[in-house]
Amino acid sequence: MNYQVLRIEEDLDFGCEERSDDAPVMAVVTLRDAHGCEIKRKLPDQLLYDRGIREGDWVDSDVEKCQKN
Repeated sequence: MNYQVLRIEEDLDFGCEERSDDAPVMAVVTLRDAHGCEIKRKLPDQLLYDRGIREGDWVDSDVEKCQKN
């Protein structure tokens, strides 16, 4: 399924501890499908850079379908 990348934000939620030195930097990516359904995914920030993914881009993903209310 195709999704538009609406937002890419740094994941700052580390719980009660800081991110460990060996943990990859993660991003929270907000995606929207053609029906207007939005899904948030945590992805490695480096993956987004490696694939040249930016806000506004359309990407193909196998993310779970969301329920529209």
